[in-house]
Amino acid sequence: MKILTTMKMHTMIVMLISLLSMNGFSKDDQPTITKTFEMKEPGSLNASSSGGGVTVQTHDQPQVIIQAFVRKNGNVLSPSDPMVKDVLEAFDLNFSKSGSAITAIVERKSRMNFWNNTGISLTIIVPKEMSCKVSSSGGGVKISGVKGTHNFSSSGGGVHLENVTGTTEAKSSGGGVHVAKQNGDIRLSSSGGGVTLDDAQGSVYAHSSGGGVSLKNIHGNVDAGSSGGGVNVSGECASVKAKSSGGSVHVDISKLSKELNLESSGGGVDALIRNGKNLGLDLDLQSDRVNIELQNFSGKSEKNRVKGTMNNGGIPVYMHASGGNVNVRFEE
Repeated sequence: MKILTTMKMHTMIVMLISLLSMNGFSKDDQPTITKTFEMKEPGSLNASSSGGGVTVQTHDQPQVIIQAFVRKNGNVLSPSDPMVKDVLEAFDLNFSKSGSAITAIVERKSRMNFWNNTGISLTIIVPKEMSCKVSSSGGGVKISGVKGTHNFSSSGGGVHLENVTGTTEAKSSGGGVHVAKQNGDIRLSSSGGGVTLDDAQGSVYAHSSGGGVSLKNIHGNVDAGSSGGGVNVSGECASVKAKSSGGSVHVDISKLSKELNLESSGGGVDALIRNGKNLGLDLDLQSDRVNIELQNFSGKSEKNRVKGTMNNGGIPVYMHASGGNVNVRFEE
């Protein structure tokens, strides 16, 4: 009986593996084209695709490896598939090197409906020190591990960045922009989804008309805005400007020293200022109801308006809400 049970389990496992293979989960997709370029010094990458997404990864080798994957109906075609030749003929490909500059461009020759379900996506493996300009109109952009000066954009999907170092700009009209572990000033914008940034060192500009903005564990100045959702900011921020016409504004910050400017026409404004009880503040707060514990205050304090100074003033604090209350709390 044990032998029969074991055989049945083995058969089920084999069948499961076969099914997963048929759906593309267990086999490695093979690139149709692979180009390798040797690098003797930190370089730059100019990559774009009008036929698919672009992924950039890093390794410890002095090489840039470009892999092109031919896709049909969302699936990667085998290099031996007879359809591959026809797809390649519908695109212009430029994979080249000039000095320390690498070019990887896929451009669709025609926008005929016949080719709308086909494309070529790129996976590019680069040394860590590589400034990158990457764009896609046929899919998303995914970048991890690079160090330099960067510009990323997508009109065919979202932009996802992880562990990027250097001055960075990223924008999307085809999806959201999502970033984790940024070291350096960053500018983010999206009209196709929300913007999220977790764990950043440097100044942050983050605006969205396609969703909310969420910035967590930020160590630097912040300028954030949304017309598609709320705005949330937390971290060690000397200066925060945040505005929303699509939701509420929430901040939880420490080390305020320059300015706090919060405004919402789509909800309330809520601010937690850590180690802020003894700060000199110039207050201008207005909404249907203003909630704040005042000390050493001089000025006018009413139900819907507080204007004056705390601790003899100093740091401008402006909070206005036309869609909810203004709440200010101080914690040590």
